[in-house]
Amino acid sequence: MTLIDTSVIIDFLAGDKKIVSLIEEIADKGDVKTTSITEYELLKHKTKLKRHLAEDFLSELTVYPFDSAAAKEAAKTYKELQDAGRLVNENDLLIVGIALANDEVLLTRDQKLAKINKDSVKVV
Repeated sequence: MTLIDTSVIIDFLAGDKKIVSLIEEIADKGDVKTTSITEYELLKHKTKLKRHLAEDFLSELTVYPFDSAAAKEAAKTYKELQDAGRLVNENDLLIVGIALANDEVLLTRDQKLAKINKDSVKVV
């Protein structure tokens, strides 16, 4: 199962051919999923057009919430990264926590997330 983050959705909406092809492939296999954190990041855009595009796209996705299981996974990942001296953005940790709690592979364009040595994070 696959979950996409903010960076992947932004590139999809911008028409990046590689990402469009990847999302189409995921959709052909089943449900395209994201997180409530990604939903927030996309909907906070200041321009009405960008918000509208994001809303339309998000309406087609399954959106996983940040819940207690995700909080525990995010905290565990934070501790592992802190111990290794490799911290990442807080929102990214929450998104990773949601992916881990739901046994999903997170697809991202964010190279900083390569610091997370887990099979559940894939930089595309």
